Amino acid sequence: MANYELASKIAHLRKISTSFVDYQGNEAQVPFENIELILSAMGYELEDEAKLAHDAWQLDTHQWNQLLEPITVLSPLRDYWGINIYVKNYELSQAGHWSITCETGSRLEGSFHLDGLNQTGDYWMGHIQHVRRILPLPMDLPLGYHQIQVSVGESTMTSPLIVTPKTSYHSEPMRRGDKTWGTAIQLYTLRSESNWGMGDFGDLAQLIRDMASAGADVIGLNPIHALYPISPDHCSPYSPSDRSFLNVLYTNIPDVPEFLASPALQRKITTKTFAARVTALRACDDVDYAGVSALKFEFFEALFALFCKNHLGKGTARERSYNEFVRSQGEPLRNHVLFDALLAHFKALDINAWGWPVWPEAYQDYRSEAVAEFAAEHERELNYWTYLQFIADEQLQNVNQLAKDLGMKIGLYRDLAVGADRGGAEVWSNKENFCLSAAVGAPPDALGPNGQNWGLPPLDPIKLKQEGYQTFITLLRNNMRACGALRIDHALALLRLWWCPPGKTAAFGAYVYYDLFDLLGILTLESQRNQCMVIAEDLGTVPEEVTAFFPQAELYSNKVFYFEMDGVVCTEPQDYASKALAIVCNHDMPTVRAFWNKSDLDLRNQLNMFATDEDFVDEQARREQAKGLILALLQKHGRLPQGVSLDPADLAAMTQALCFAIHKQLASSRSQIVAIQLEDMMMINKPVNIPGTSHEYPNWRRKLDRSSQELFAQSDIQQFCRDITGLRQL
Repeated sequence: MANYELASKIAHLRKISTSFVDYQGNEAQVPFENIELILSAMGYELEDEAKLAHDAWQLDTHQWNQLLEPITVLSPLRDYWGINIYVKNYELSQAGHWSITCETGSRLEGSFHLDGLNQTGDYWMGHIQHVRRILPLPMDLPLGYHQIQVSVGESTMTSPLIVTPKTSYHSEPMRRGDKTWGTAIQLYTLRSESNWGMGDFGDLAQLIRDMASAGADVIGLNPIHALYPISPDHCSPYSPSDRSFLNVLYTNIPDVPEFLASPALQRKITTKTFAARVTALRACDDVDYAGVSALKFEFFEALFALFCKNHLGKGTARERSYNEFVRSQGEPLRNHVLFDALLAHFKALDINAWGWPVWPEAYQDYRSEAVAEFAAEHERELNYWTYLQFIADEQLQNVNQLAKDLGMKIGLYRDLAVGADRGGAEVWSNKENFCLSAAVGAPPDALGPNGQNWGLPPLDPIKLKQEGYQTFITLLRNNMRACGALRIDHALALLRLWWCPPGKTAAFGAYVYYDLFDLLGILTLESQRNQCMVIAEDLGTVPEEVTAFFPQAELYSNKVFYFEMDGVVCTEPQDYASKALAIVCNHDMPTVRAFWNKSDLDLRNQLNMFATDEDFVDEQARREQAKGLILALLQKHGRLPQGVSLDPADLAAMTQALCFAIHKQLASSRSQIVAIQLEDMMMINKPVNIPGTSHEYPNWRRKLDRSSQELFAQSDIQQFCRDITGLRQL
């Protein structure tokens, strides 16, 4: 066992919480054993007491020996507006000078005297007192990414200064309080007679047309992050290779300009061989990712060859667009495509070379000489993977513009996953900022006595700050491209993440805290600059810091109808938060039909996901109680369908009338955004995902049972949409 005092000190300095409020609202203490496991995952050698003492000293004293912090984020949400300065007490008689070089190149400067600054802390090292004082800065500083230089006596230090707004961006319709509605989809689930076996950007364009015609203003997407392009069965959108780039399988090949200019490729898709392959892929109830990938990559190679022949190095307008895309995406794109090229190279040599952890050691560091030599020798391959990102981004930009052209008040909202897969491009090109021995997840709750381990390595909060939050900034910028809003999955991660140690269940984890004001400030700045609203998925046990500051930053909350019950009554429409995305259920929950017939509970029981038989029975009883509350709510508001009683036992199966009534009830709420899943319009029972499973259930594969064109051609759906639109205008 580690020295308790030293380990506790390091845990405190690394912001590992020793307690938390559990799902029942009770304060739970984190066992010291858990703290030790997290410290070990962070790289601390607990058995070496001398080393531990040195690490504790370094953590405790490092900042007091630096004039400035590694970066300062000025946020109006803080209780002060200034920059921390660290000096020795005998320097307090000195004057100082500051200058800010703004991102535009302009300069601001001023002088100060240390004696006149407020002191907010001190630290004794031997006989020397170190003090922290706040240097106030002008309140009218321009927003943006600047550099500040501070000089005190003979000491001078420069560090980044980010000046942020208090609130996130809101479009004019949302600012004036308009109430909108739309859908939230898993893009790959869309069916059509034109796609190649999974939903793509062409299907999304059609859905935008269909829903805009029906009065909708928003379409939410699952994370469309880059996965492993040559390992297509790794298909979870929440376990991506790289969150900054796109899953190229969403590209609609017939819309690519190189295809439109190629009679040979156009003839190829009219052959019997192609027709047989694509018909089989479309007919599958679940996406055949391997089949879709094989077919699309045949065409990707041909498209790239045409691009090289007709544009690359030719000075055409299309090459200029390509070059601008490459320039704007910079080093992160270069690293991403370098990873994809290396992955393809090593997978061709060894089918088990699934990611960088099993590559030869020389290639596991993106900065190595071996990687540089590979890049120099494989420039064509790098251009190929860059081209695939280019055409995917091009199509996403086009569908986003379509939503704007059709007058959608929000248009697309994208989804930012909470983490990236440890073997993928994002971690490989940024390993120094991740804690690779830990994984993020969730603490134990009623449905998961061992908690949840999502297998995604967390970003280290100290290293994230030391690198000036560039990783976080890049993620926000790239995910705010081509959309009107960004949904941040598990947005509580702006404050804290549940870290799980290696080789243990999530029950052995603990919360590690991040700088909420830094991250929230950068989020509001990027939101304003990209004119992109922010929807913060704040479900679960919400800490008071989130309750206090998310609304002040005017982030949209996430409300789920299933959770808006307290065991006695359902939340009334007027009691829903105004700035919120409200939805009956999402991708982690049973569809309305499955909720009512409790097939989700039966399935979880079959998969042995309940700790005891009693837990299963208790959950069934709670579900029946919830159904009764829903029926009572509908009756109170005059929406209970004719012939339906208040006893849920009298209605074993969900009906379309009852499903529509539930969604109309939600549409009458104060929340400015209401989303309706297409699977609920189609009365689908099968879940798209069962949280807590991987190989036990085919997650992220189930398709919808008809196309959006077929769905919105139905007269009952058309009337339902008119009703929802009318309710949203009240």
